[in-house]
Amino acid sequence: MTDGDVAATALDGVFVFTPQRIDDDRGWFVRTLDLAWCEERGLECSFVHQNQSRSRRGVLRGIHVRAGRGETKLVRCARGSVVDHVVDVRPWSPTYGRSERFVLDDEAHRHLYLPPFVAHGFQVVSDWADVCYLHSRVHEPGSELTIRWDDPALALDWPLADPVLVPRDAEAPRLAALDLTALFEQPGDRRSETEG
Repeated sequence: MTDGDVAATALDGVFVFTPQRIDDDRGWFVRTLDLAWCEERGLECSFVHQNQSRSRRGVLRGIHVRAGRGETKLVRCARGSVVDHVVDVRPWSPTYGRSERFVLDDEAHRHLYLPPFVAHGFQVVSDWADVCYLHSRVHEPGSELTIRWDDPALALDWPLADPVLVPRDAEAPRLAALDLTALFEQPGDRRSETEG
């Protein structure tokens, strides 16, 4: 991400990184992570694991967010192209309930930086897509929340009709049905302090 661009989005604390791509007769090179660069900007970057998913055209994964203490994510598409919707579901946030749509692909190499309690989901628009996610916390079974992908209150503009969904995503509750204040532990929350 060094020598690239960083842009704030309409959602508080969400950023888009576009690393510099270096092309030559062999192909191209791009740096996909620079922890010192993140630290200089005061961004959480203590990532503990990375996941990768491969999905076919039309697959929709999401809308997902981590409960409890949340987690920071850095998301990019390493192969193909996806449309990613980011939704601010932090009840205390000035941009609560707002969303923004991004194209992530293997040409522009944009990365989405998502702070804790910001949800996202994507739909594949290429034949296949590989999406890579860096996480700041280890996986805890049962801690991931799912919000309905077609919640009318969010009015997300998905590019392809009839998405391919797993039952968990297809049957997820609407945002208004979730008590996020009880599910999320903000810094300074007594629940967080007693876990130490």
